[in-house]
This record gives sequence, C-alpha cells and structure tokens, in this order.
Amino acid sequence: MTDRNQRYLLQSGGWWALYDGLTAGYLLAYALALGASNTIIGIIGALPYLAMMLAEIPGAKLLEHFTRLRIYAIASTFARLSWLGIIFAPSIFAQSPLLGVVLFFFLARFFDYMSDPAWTVLVADVVPNRIRGDFVARRTRLINIGGMIALVAAGQYLDLFAPGDFAGFLTVFAVGIGFGIATTLCTLKVKEPPYQDHDHHGWREFFQLEGEFKRYVTFAFLFNFAFMLASPFFTAYILNDLGLSYTIFALSTALTNITKILVFRHVGKLSDRFGDKPVLWLSVIGTALVPLTFLFVTRDTLWLLWFAQVLSGIVWAGYDVAVFNVFLDLTTPSKRAIQTATYSIITGVPLIIAPILGGFIADNVTLVLTGIPLVFAVSAVLRLLSSLFLVGIREHRVKHDYPLAEVLWHAFELHPSRGIQHRWHGIVRGMRKKALLFTTVFK
Repeated sequence: MTDRNQRYLLQSGGWWALYDGLTAGYLLAYALALGASNTIIGIIGALPYLAMMLAEIPGAKLLEHFTRLRIYAIASTFARLSWLGIIFAPSIFAQSPLLGVVLFFFLARFFDYMSDPAWTVLVADVVPNRIRGDFVARRTRLINIGGMIALVAAGQYLDLFAPGDFAGFLTVFAVGIGFGIATTLCTLKVKEPPYQDHDHHGWREFFQLEGEFKRYVTFAFLFNFAFMLASPFFTAYILNDLGLSYTIFALSTALTNITKILVFRHVGKLSDRFGDKPVLWLSVIGTALVPLTFLFVTRDTLWLLWFAQVLSGIVWAGYDVAVFNVFLDLTTPSKRAIQTATYSIITGVPLIIAPILGGFIADNVTLVLTGIPLVFAVSAVLRLLSSLFLVGIREHRVKHDYPLAEVLWHAFELHPSRGIQHRWHGIVRGMRKKALLFTTVFK
C-alpha cells in the first residue's frame, strides 16, 4: 500500500517528466538548430555535471541549517525560472545565442542539483526499505510515461515550423516551465519525517571514501565516463547524420520509454527478489550493446534504430532501478547527505570530461571509424570494462547470492521443461504492433 507521502512523490515524478521532456529533452535539438558543432554539443552535455559538482556540497551543507522541503522549494523554483533565460537567449545574446543557452542551462542545472541531497534524503526517509525497489520502478515508469508523451507531442509540434523559426522551441520550453513549477508544488505536499543527520560536517568529511562505497564510486566514475562519451551524440546522429525529422526523433525516443514502462515493474520485482547488484551488473553489460547497434543504423537500415531503442529501454530500466538502490544500500542514514554530495562530485568529473572529449573525437579523429560512429565504438568497449569493478561489492538487500546466469534466466522466465516461457510475451506482442505502426510512418 502506498501512503500519501509516497503518492505525492510519485505524482511529482510525472510532472517532472513533462517538465524535463519539454525542456532538456529538446535542448540539444535547439542547439543544433542554432548551428552548434559536435564540440559544442559535447560542452552542453557536460554542463549539468559541472553544475552538479559545484552545487552538491553547498546543497548538503544547507541541510545542516534548513529543512529538506525549504531547500528543495527555493532551489527547484530558481531552476525552473532559469529556462526563461534560454527562451530569450536569441534576443538577449543576438550575436551569440549559444552563449546564452550555455549560461542559463548551467544555472538551471546548478539549482536542480543544489536540491538533490535534500530530495534524496527525503525519499530515503519516506520510502521503507522493503518496498524501495518496487517504488523506484513505479516512479521511474511514471517518469518515462510523462517523458514519452512530452517528447512525441513536442516533436510533432516542432515539425510544423520551418527551419530557422525558433518560435516552436520557445513555446515548448515555456509550457515545460509550467510543468516544472507543478513538480515543485506537488513535492511540497509531502509531510517531512524527522531528519536523522543534524550534525555539522567538516569539509574533509565530504571526500572520505571507505570499503564498498569506495569501490562503488570507482565503478560509477568509470561507467559515467564510458556512457557519457557517447550519450549527447545520439541526438546529433539521428537529426544530423541520419537527417531524420523531429517527429521521428521523438518517436524513437518514445519507443525507449515505452519499453521502459513495460519492463520497469518486472525489473523492480526482480531487484527485490534477487538483489540489486546482479540486476545492475547485467544492465551495465547490456548498455554496451546499444552504441554497438547504432554503428549499423543508416537510412537504409532504419529498422535497427527501433531495435536499438527497445534494447536501450530494457537495459536502462534495469540500470535506473538498481543503481539508485545500490547507492542507498551502501550509504548510512546519518551520513547520507554528505555521501550523496561526495558521490555526485567524484562521479561528476567524468561526466564533464567525457562529452567534451567525445565531441573532439567526433570532429577531429579517424581510427578505422570516424565521427560519431568512432565515439560509439569506444564507448561500448569502455562500458564493458567498467562492469569489472562491480566485483567485490556485496548484495545487501537480499541475503543469498544468485549467479548472474540464474538472474538472467528468471528475468526471461526460462523453463527447461516448458521451453521458453517469456514473461514479457505481452511486451513482444506490443512491440510487434508498434513496429507495424513505425513501418507505416516511415514508408
């Protein structure tokens, strides 16, 4: 049974998805329309993580003086309003509108991440450990539903405007701001439980890493570098290299979200039953297959785009659920705020460096492959290598250690006596219908 506080957190997730889908979801497309190069796209991709590094410690320190909801309310409101600067950037920065986009996007993410320690601690205190896997899966599924709706609607709307007409982007961003304010108001309905950590922490405490938490941070550091090397460039590859429309871009992204929606609940229950670590491990390995698949996507093999997006939805659903739960397992309630800040700062470094390096590689390096495909190949190899650093991290929520093969076996409900009884047979049927729809759209 979900209590009232948990319902508010679920509802706020839906509002946030609409906000993020209508703002950040189309920021890279907006930058490309303004003439951004791959290097600029990489810089924009790095900005949220530079903001995260600068905002997390102040956000955690604020918890020593103010309530979680007060911090969240003020910081998140400033974050939403910063998008007004992006809307008016072509007017304010007429000679260099991309400069305005970069500046105000940084501010939006800075205030978002300043509220992150308060929000993380609030969720950990409101949601009981025994249902956390299912709750995170439900909330993330709701976020993906909202994000899918926002992306598809905005994509079709933007295709109504001629190239060079930015009115479409500006109205989409304005509506997104409204949903962002709704997110904040919904979260403020949560009744705060007592906060366990009121001690004043020295600055050195923010960088103390011990035991399994240290190993987990090392894994996250390497994986973040691997996936962010390529992450900002999927949008550029679809819109620029393949030359597809905003509607097709939105539909392909929506297909990933649909897949996530269909599998999140199953992944959450799998995580509660077999543990978060094996689900995380399998998911990380699976993420490496996504950029590899994109290497073979062309306008003549467009069906591979849909396959890649379905695969992406499955593996990232597992990652999204498991990575948050493992983090909560390895942190302690009395230090969770500073551990959240420490984790975010350290793992934020590769998130800043990787997309800038990826943009440089795409624009300047040839090594068998060239451009964005080279970035995809390097990213895939590094994602696989990062999974090795999960060795040595114990499973905490489930006492029994299950082999990865057994978890994968149960994930797909494989029964030797009955052949392959796929628990997701409904998903397959749904995907067939959607594939038919997409085939019709692209004829």
